[in-house]
Amino acid sequence: MTEAVTPMALLEAPSKPKPPTAKLIEDVARKFGISPLRQFRELMRLCAGWRAMDFHEYYSNQVYRPELSLAEKMTYVGEKGSARLNRRLSPLPITVLRPFVRDKVMYGAVMESFGFPVPGLQAVFSKDRSYGNLRSLRSVEDIEMFLMTEASYPLFVKPEEGSGSIGSALISGLDRGARALILSNGKTIDLRAFASEVDATYEDGFLFQDAVQQHSMMSDVAGQAVGSIRVVTVYDGATPSCLYALWKVPSPEAMSDNYWQPGSMLAELDKTSGKVLQCRRGSGPDQEVIDRHPVSDAVFTEVQIPHWDEVLRMTGAAHEVLPKFGVIGWDIAITPEGPLIIECNGNPHHMLYQLATGTGIHNPDFAPVFDRVAERSRTYLDALKRKMRAARSRK
Repeated sequence: MTEAVTPMALLEAPSKPKPPTAKLIEDVARKFGISPLRQFRELMRLCAGWRAMDFHEYYSNQVYRPELSLAEKMTYVGEKGSARLNRRLSPLPITVLRPFVRDKVMYGAVMESFGFPVPGLQAVFSKDRSYGNLRSLRSVEDIEMFLMTEASYPLFVKPEEGSGSIGSALISGLDRGARALILSNGKTIDLRAFASEVDATYEDGFLFQDAVQQHSMMSDVAGQAVGSIRVVTVYDGATPSCLYALWKVPSPEAMSDNYWQPGSMLAELDKTSGKVLQCRRGSGPDQEVIDRHPVSDAVFTEVQIPHWDEVLRMTGAAHEVLPKFGVIGWDIAITPEGPLIIECNGNPHHMLYQLATGTGIHNPDFAPVFDRVAERSRTYLDALKRKMRAARSRK
């Protein structure tokens, strides 16, 4: 039986993080033996410079832990620091294809034409853009008509641009008589209300995709919602290689795998074998390492992601399509047939790695890799500068 809900169907953005409260500071002091004064001093050091860690990130990443040396704490970055690191590895002047990568329709179509598996696209809503032979929706009425008469369910829907699963939903079916959509969590949404929400919020583009069928092993462990694999590749040699890999394990109540949803989990993977090394849930003082999935009771460290060799081969080959990007984050679904590229992110959010592993991203293992990638990018930058100088001299 389905359950009625409020008209809002699409996943809303998380609330803006709040500054740490006095209670949080006191709890850390009491539980970890780190005085408020020491916390403040560490915060001041981490906020300065390229690391750019905000106050709330110091606590969500548990950087205050007493077992960490000061040098280890200085390997952590905030969200802004993560973006600065990515710009060092993929400088903006040489990565002019960023708008193309962010354009999910164009990027998916090109990658599919190159032979990479991507989700099937049934229709796109946009008020001012056409997509050739692809079904284009222009209005609330178009969306309603498509969902009533043309759509093949289940559907995964999401904005044409954006990240973090914001604006997404997994629609399992249609109650034609009630003119209502049935969401994968068993709730329903009025068809007109859904179409109006899309029309009002995402006029620049909204995708209606085939829902990905997940490999049975993944579903047996973590449920039907697709838990994508985040693979971060770097160009630090003749070919790209995997820097790290994580499994975004969805909350049992969620329709997608974004970590900020309550109950979601992050599993660190061995990048060579695809075996789960550890899994964590939550952040800050309440974060916990969990041995078993809370519903299936599967032991995380006994899980090995299927088709792992193909995951590594495919993400490396896909990165070679964009050779001037020093770093790329891939969201990969594991299907019965093998891996499938859900999205490509030119600015991967390294905070996920820190939350999943309890280790700063700029650690001694990764720092030399970043230096090599940055040096490679500098050669592209120098070549670009020479071309620009030559062009100016010809004028």
